[in-house]
Amino acid sequence: MLKDYHYGVTNEERVEFEEWFGIQTQDAKTQDARPEERPSGTRRHIVSATLFWKHVNGDEPELPRPTRESLVDAKRMGLVRRFAPWDSYIVPLFDHTAAAVARHPGVTFRLYLASDLDFLMAELAALGWEVCVMKSPSIPYCPGGFWRFLALEENALVTVIDTDRMNEVSHEIARTEDMDRAGLGLWRVPGYYNSDFSAGVRYRPLLGGHFGARGGIPIRALMEAFIWHARHDTLPLTAQIPGQGEVTLRFTTWPDYGFDEVFQLMVMYPWLAPGGTLTFIPSDARSLLLPADLEYAMWANPRSEAMYF
Repeated sequence: MLKDYHYGVTNEERVEFEEWFGIQTQDAKTQDARPEERPSGTRRHIVSATLFWKHVNGDEPELPRPTRESLVDAKRMGLVRRFAPWDSYIVPLFDHTAAAVARHPGVTFRLYLASDLDFLMAELAALGWEVCVMKSPSIPYCPGGFWRFLALEENALVTVIDTDRMNEVSHEIARTEDMDRAGLGLWRVPGYYNSDFSAGVRYRPLLGGHFGARGGIPIRALMEAFIWHARHDTLPLTAQIPGQGEVTLRFTTWPDYGFDEVFQLMVMYPWLAPGGTLTFIPSDARSLLLPADLEYAMWANPRSEAMYF
């Protein structure tokens, strides 16, 4: 499928992909690598996050160009469909970044920022973020939901986190470093949802803002190829579910919500699993697909591990 993309992509599509995934401005003065602050022999570590403001699906109306005032007052202005953008995604950056940067001096904190939020760049850089202002404001949820994966292009440890979970970032960093010490290439918490198959199959082996991995993979080419196949109707969009037969996958519409996690399911997880997977399983997890997933991880690399918490 990657080969088909490379042979079939047009120059016009390449321009479009550059608009969606290209970086317009990068403020790298904050931490940039600082190898002298990392213990000898340890890998560079990047915490990667994304910040944009869009409705989640393509059939929803376009939001007005954001300002600081509209982000703060979004709920009062009737612009909120899910979570208030300022309180949910920006305040946690203001509240928790400085302490996290001080606690982890050898870690690069990188934020992929939508082009129409560039007025936040200076404040976020002052907190300690390496800010990458993208060429795009995102369409709806995508391509913004994919930007946080771009750090996996680098030969480094990468912890991917949602900004609303910044108070948990030290724990996520620790998981990534434990994964690396164990000689594994991926940690994840599966999305299990404790749902009965009769209510629809709900299971995700990787969650978009809750995993860590060793980088050094051609992630942008993989993302572009996945989107290209989706737009050319050449993605396999069904799965064989035990006891259910062939089931159509959900969240497979570009550029809607969840499309990034379908990419993780179909492309990223099979690419990373041979490096070994460290799976953290909540003690209340109930899923008929979880045992099959763990078996897959062990088949891909018998050194994979699972830990209940």
